[in-house]
Amino acid sequence: MIVLASGWWLWRGLYPPAPRLNSILLRINHEPRQILPGEPINFHSSDKVRILEISTNILWNLNVRLVSEGFDVNALRHEDIRLSSLLPEQNIFDHYKFRVLVKHRNKNLGHNDWDIQPYAEDWLEKANRTINDEQRIAVLEQGLRVLPEDSRIWHRLLDEYKLQKHWKRAASMLEQTAEKDPNQKILSELLEVYAAMSSKEKIISVLNKLIELDPQNLNLRLQLAEILEESKKYKSAIKHYEQLVKRVDKNDRLPIYKRLGYLYTKTWHYHKAIVYYLKAVKLDKKDANLYYNLSYLYDKIKEKEKSYYYLEKAAGLKPKDVESRLVLAQKLIKKGDLKNAEKYISEVLKEKPSSIEALLLKARIAEKQGKKHELKKIYKKVLQLDPKNETVLYNLGVLNYESADLKASLSNFTKYLKSHPKDVSAHEVVFDIYKKQKNEELAFKEAEIIVKLDPKQIDLYHFMFNYLNSRGNYKELIPILEQGVKSNPKQTALREQLLFVYLKTGKEDLALKQMDEILKTRPNDVGLLLQKARLLEKREKYSEALEVYKKTISLSPDNEAAEEGYLRLRLKGVRSN
Repeated sequence: MIVLASGWWLWRGLYPPAPRLNSILLRINHEPRQILPGEPINFHSSDKVRILEISTNILWNLNVRLVSEGFDVNALRHEDIRLSSLLPEQNIFDHYKFRVLVKHRNKNLGHNDWDIQPYAEDWLEKANRTINDEQRIAVLEQGLRVLPEDSRIWHRLLDEYKLQKHWKRAASMLEQTAEKDPNQKILSELLEVYAAMSSKEKIISVLNKLIELDPQNLNLRLQLAEILEESKKYKSAIKHYEQLVKRVDKNDRLPIYKRLGYLYTKTWHYHKAIVYYLKAVKLDKKDANLYYNLSYLYDKIKEKEKSYYYLEKAAGLKPKDVESRLVLAQKLIKKGDLKNAEKYISEVLKEKPSSIEALLLKARIAEKQGKKHELKKIYKKVLQLDPKNETVLYNLGVLNYESADLKASLSNFTKYLKSHPKDVSAHEVVFDIYKKQKNEELAFKEAEIIVKLDPKQIDLYHFMFNYLNSRGNYKELIPILEQGVKSNPKQTALREQLLFVYLKTGKEDLALKQMDEILKTRPNDVGLLLQKARLLEKREKYSEALEVYKKTISLSPDNEAAEEGYLRLRLKGVRSN
């Protein structure tokens, strides 16, 4: 019976009806550890491991074996072995996963999943040893792929991206994290990266999210208002500045008042801009820019007096502000306050003695005061500074002419006419100067120029007629007088002069035409009729001459010359038409 019982026990031990894996006893780095079936095990590639015991319900573990694809797990049953020596290619920085099966014959009794990977410290140490920047980043990127949940590698890689200014990569890391958990710390880091990228739209987006998380954070709201302003999103910036100004202490409101004044100006809300600038002035009465801005705004809304008031305030704070003083001087001259205008002009000239604009304003004052001598001095100084100032050159010429300094006036106008050869008024003054200087030749040349520019100047034709007539130069007179008559057809005096010239040059047909034109306006001119009759008789136009003689006698019965001519033609047998 004992033998049978022993046999039965042996048989049940070697061939149990339900073979079972109880546990595996490992020694890891000299420390024993019992692993239950299905329990995952994490190893480091440098761990020394030995399988001490496989606990099953099979006697002597007969036909029990370990199986793992790609990993020689059975080598660990004989001695303590460093796991890295068993890994493919012995790459300790790869991540390996092996399933270790415990089999009885071909039946699986259980398994454990072995996860072999380096620690975060390994990757960080390797990165620290890597000199090349891009290679160091590659190491950290690989480490993060192996250990995606490890915050140390994540932060080390983020810092490396920032250090090497790989802002887009850093932004991508932070964006992915922010999608899962948009906390303040991550968003603040993202804000820093976007700032380095100068990505205003993304900065605005992050600031909005941060303010949603912390609505009472005034610093964040100020940053948002400023970036919105930089992005020319003025209306949105105004909204945040106005929320800020309600929450900050009174002593901190000044810069916000200024920003609101500026932004409302940019959006053409001039009245609102004025409100905020006035609030700013109450807090800072020494800021000249505030007064300049108020002057500009009041000018925009057509409140001129207030505009000048604040411009005067600004100028008072800025002794070297030349432009404002010039504007104020112009306004005072217009109002007739010459005394205060002179004060501002003197301040400008003290600061900037060569200011032509100030000198011209001073000239206006001298002109209004009738100080012609001083006015001439000012004009001369302006011309020293700006010899090509044609207006001043002209005005000085007029002043010299009025004061009988003809030589100086002639010099002024001669220079002026080089750039304005068609200025009739300047030529007229020069003409008159030549006349007064008895220089008839040059006066005649000026007269020629003037009548070409303005053919209706009758007096000049008379002057030219007298000048050329006195020299017997009738041929030169003809085109001049013809132009005069053409431009002034109703001027009988010009026709008479042209008639005279035609007769002097033997152009009798043309002379007869002029006689007819004159007689249209003076049909009873006995002298002209007698002259016409004689010319017709001379040209043997007897019938026409007889008619003119006859008309002359009817107008002047006692005119002996007309009677003689009439009888003379009758004796020749000439009859009336």
